[in-house]
Amino acid sequence: MSKAGMFAKSEHEELNRITSKSILEKLMNIRQKINVGFTARRLVWELIQNAKDNVALCNENDEKVDVHIGLSETEFIFSHNKGYFTSGHIRGLVRKYSSGDKERNTEQLGQAYKTTGRFGTGFMTTHLLSEKVRVVSNYEHEDTKLFHPCSFWLDRTGKTEAKIVEGMNLAFGMAEKAIVDSEGVSRVDAVLQTSFTYPLTDQTRVLAHIAVEEVQKGIAYTLINVPDVNTLTIDQELIGETLYQIDKYKTFIIGENQAVIYNLMVNHKRSKQFFLALGEEHVQIIIPIYHDGLNYYIQALSNEIPRIHLDFPMVGTEDLNMPFIVNSTLFEPTEPRDGISLIDDDDNEFARLNCSLVQKAVDLYNSFLTYAGHNSDWNDLYHLARIKSPGKRDWIDQNWFKTNVIKPIRTTVLHTPMVDIPSGERMAIWNDIDESQVFFPSAGTSAIRKQIWLLAKKLYPSSVPTEDYVDKWVEVIWSDCFQFTISTLSEVIQTAGNIEELAALLQDNEAAAIDFLNSYYSLLNTEAIHIKEILTDKYVVIPNQLGEFKNKTFLYVDKGIDEEVKNACGIVSVDPRTYLVHKNAYTGDGITYTIKKQDAVITEINSAIKENGDNVTAVCDYLASLLPDNNIPERRAAIFDFSKQVYPEDFQKKRLIKNYDENIWEESDKKSIYFIVSKVSGNKTVEKLRQSLEFDTKLAALNWLNSLVSFLTKYGFDNNINREKDPILPNQNGSFCIKDDLFLDGGDIDEILKDIAADLGYDFRDELLDTAIYLELPENRTYNIADVAEKITAYLKPMLRDVDKRKEHKESLKSFYLWMNDHREKAAQHFQDLHEKRFLFLEDDDISLNIKKAVEIDELMQEHGIENIDDLRRQLARLKEIRNEFTSDVETPEKINLTPEILASLGITSQAKFEEAFRDPWLQAQFYHTSNPSPNSYAYAQRLIERAKANIEAFLRAHPDYDCTDLEATANTVLGGIVKNGVTIDVVTRPSDNGEVIFYYSSEKDTLDTATAELWVDNGYDDPHMLTLGRILKSTGINRIPISMS
Repeated sequence: MSKAGMFAKSEHEELNRITSKSILEKLMNIRQKINVGFTARRLVWELIQNAKDNVALCNENDEKVDVHIGLSETEFIFSHNKGYFTSGHIRGLVRKYSSGDKERNTEQLGQAYKTTGRFGTGFMTTHLLSEKVRVVSNYEHEDTKLFHPCSFWLDRTGKTEAKIVEGMNLAFGMAEKAIVDSEGVSRVDAVLQTSFTYPLTDQTRVLAHIAVEEVQKGIAYTLINVPDVNTLTIDQELIGETLYQIDKYKTFIIGENQAVIYNLMVNHKRSKQFFLALGEEHVQIIIPIYHDGLNYYIQALSNEIPRIHLDFPMVGTEDLNMPFIVNSTLFEPTEPRDGISLIDDDDNEFARLNCSLVQKAVDLYNSFLTYAGHNSDWNDLYHLARIKSPGKRDWIDQNWFKTNVIKPIRTTVLHTPMVDIPSGERMAIWNDIDESQVFFPSAGTSAIRKQIWLLAKKLYPSSVPTEDYVDKWVEVIWSDCFQFTISTLSEVIQTAGNIEELAALLQDNEAAAIDFLNSYYSLLNTEAIHIKEILTDKYVVIPNQLGEFKNKTFLYVDKGIDEEVKNACGIVSVDPRTYLVHKNAYTGDGITYTIKKQDAVITEINSAIKENGDNVTAVCDYLASLLPDNNIPERRAAIFDFSKQVYPEDFQKKRLIKNYDENIWEESDKKSIYFIVSKVSGNKTVEKLRQSLEFDTKLAALNWLNSLVSFLTKYGFDNNINREKDPILPNQNGSFCIKDDLFLDGGDIDEILKDIAADLGYDFRDELLDTAIYLELPENRTYNIADVAEKITAYLKPMLRDVDKRKEHKESLKSFYLWMNDHREKAAQHFQDLHEKRFLFLEDDDISLNIKKAVEIDELMQEHGIENIDDLRRQLARLKEIRNEFTSDVETPEKINLTPEILASLGITSQAKFEEAFRDPWLQAQFYHTSNPSPNSYAYAQRLIERAKANIEAFLRAHPDYDCTDLEATANTVLGGIVKNGVTIDVVTRPSDNGEVIFYYSSEKDTLDTATAELWVDNGYDDPHMLTLGRILKSTGINRIPISMS
């Protein structure tokens, strides 16, 4: 044997040893069943890749391959057309290396080749199905170029290197025998069909089904990425054949690159699966879409689809979590073909290449993002935001991936109008200054998100996604996207501070704001988690009855507290509405409160009044004005009436209370009575009281005072009638005194006796309670005639001996004498000594004068037929009545100086009119005038009269009720020809600068005497107004008008 032959044999043996060892190493993982799912998914792509590579190497006319997969109970058969074996192919298959490796220059990266395979180890994964594979194909003879049928069993069942070598030799032998035993045919006549048959067991049949399912999931991407694969047919028992191929549906330009929409054809029919492919020279991205004939809809990329394709899916790259797949024939994969090196390492040329290709894919994706966002026929864009950190892999640098993949894509997503909002517009998540302008409702369940969306939409209708997209967007957003949670709602409400501001935020009324809050509370109760933060006062979101938002623990529920009681409490203390939950706020069963009843508020009011806090007077006045709406108790009505009489400005209206409780006024009544008594006492006398409280007569004032005293004693306030500093009990001189200083009038004391006692030096009226006041006093607190007689007697007895004193009190002595004559029995009983000496009380001249007067009166009575003194009194009273019928009740004013203003009030504008007017004695009695008025005075009066007439005329012309078309002056101060409501009227005009109008001229009186006349006045400042009868009665005090006038 030659040396060359010796080395050749050794080399062959060494090759067999190395190959068998490598095969055993690859079979070890398969035999140990390590990651069989991964391998089952990978193996079918390895077969298709080998088929594509084989056809690419065997054909020079870019023929496409048709792949067929058959799956039965017993066999998995993979076959394809257009391919054949060469000697090198068979050696590579048997010895486990890629027959295309020789074409690759491993030192020159980034170069495209016909073949995809790299390491020649992929076929080994198919032994997961069976370690024995029957291979059938055609063999091209190297010398004759004829094609021979070729078949052999590839047996990897050996457990040792020798057995593996034995299997390889057997395969070579079978292949050689098949070739030698057959006749060769030309290429034209050859049927180029290659198949690999894998016998199946029960266990491997399951793995074969996984492989078939993998193909069905990803075949569309492979057909798009690898145009050399024409069709793929899957033939399964009981199901039959399914043929897949890809159809180019539409082509258009995005940026500078061509975009193609593909459709997956199934059994030569169009399916619902569409795909967008966008690529440049060596990089292509694919995104699944749906097309309804008009619009395009982005679809979510299945988590089971590998994201990296090196023509074929690289199983294991599914968790890159990119929303697209990226394909490049230039990728340099890991040896298990489960990824590519994406590491930030300048010294790693493979990583640099792979990273640059992925970055190109990101650029392509961002260009499509921008395109889709600005074209309304592209929808469901939220799928394009499905980008997040990849799973941890040795071949991925997480920081590099976040910086170069996630960040650029998310930045584009944030600034591209991708979110459809209710108005129909599409909005970017961020604005131009990187602020959030879309708010994504966020919560743990769809139902809660829906409720949050409804509320957020009311607040920010132009900043939330449309309802259909709420749940979809929440799946893809990240921390840079504003998540609108229940907490966000709480913050918004808390920031508003009150219902009014919340309504403004909602751009609606306060009722709508309350409805909004109630929906929010319903959400809190349904969600049942965030409500705990409300209960612990983290958020201030519950309105009180003033509309202000308060902490939950600060609030109470209103249990029938009357609104007027709240008002009163607010005057003297804290307004209960501050701490009472708004009546229209329904916070649900999850938020409970302590009850606040009316009696607690009443106690608060009474305590504040008792402590004399601020505004006690105001709250007592307010409470005094509170009355029930029916069945008003006498006490309440009386206090209101007394208060109104004393403080008319403060008690102009009654306030109705619905929830009546006597305890409301427990303290205030004491204060109110105290204030009333103090005010009454401050007048000091009945007369001043009459004037102050505007009673018509003194008797009316006394009657009112009597009702007050009666009330005080009846309801236990009688301490107020004995307040030393504030007396209110009138004595018979009209001065106010305290109870302890007064006596009751026994009723038997004649007024003349009181006058005599007062003149003598002891005024019993100072100590006697006015008889108009009813008050019970002890028996020893009563004065009667005996007490007066005692005092008068004590004064008069010494006087009988003192002539000067008798002269000083001459009139009183005369009166006493007359009284004793008229009341002889009383005089004898109570003034026994003085009665016997009564003649000493008169002087002789007085006696003579009285006799003379008596004679004259008798003559007068006889002359007029008057029978007696009583008859005389009746006649005089009748004359007085007749006189009063023709005189006003208004007292005659004092005489005053005549001024130019009064001349205007009289309507006097000339000397002639002045002289005519002042012939009237009544006018002469009213005014002083030492000389005639000057011409300037008349001119001034005339100006006032003319101004008044002009202003009134202008006012009437502008008034809608008056038609002044035919208006004319019928006298100096009379306008005629005016039509009001269809009736012709006359108007008397006067200036009222002096605050009065005085009538003298008959023309005015005659005019005003008609039923169609009006009196108008003008003061030069206010609008002119008509003087009505009611206004005249009020301003003049007239309360009696004679009607027996002719």
